[in-house]
Amino acid sequence: MRAKSRVLVFEEGYAIMALVEWTDELETGIPSVDTQHQTLVEIINKFDLGARKGQGSHIMNEILSELIQYTGEHFVHEEKLMLDADFKKLHQHQSQHRQLLEKIEKLQDDFNNKDKRITKDVREFLKYWLVNHIMKEDKAFAESLTEKV
Repeated sequence: MRAKSRVLVFEEGYAIMALVEWTDELETGIPSVDTQHQTLVEIINKFDLGARKGQGSHIMNEILSELIQYTGEHFVHEEKLMLDADFKKLHQHQSQHRQLLEKIEKLQDDFNNKDKRITKDVREFLKYWLVNHIMKEDKAFAESLTEKV
């Protein structure tokens, strides 16, 4: 397991709290999923830090692209596990995944083509979606796996 992510550090030497803190409470008990969730937390925290520091649009676009790409890979992995386990709520889960990816892709499009800013609301949405999805949906899947064993 990776170390908990509590603080992000600026190059200038002062520290700020991470937007999303990885805690044991977020663990599903499925090692591959938990590792991927930790990576998503790191990417969202990097995105938040970049926005707070006012990094240029090129860097923010790269982080958004990384988030979209990795989130897509994670969803494919998670959905394969669900399919293999004959998870009853697979289609509902897939729909939630598609909705999030579409929202992030629209955010990136707005950011690139409509000069929209990355606001605190956007960053809080990403935090809320990830934590809420893990705590409710992904944990429900993990619990269904343990019930089958």
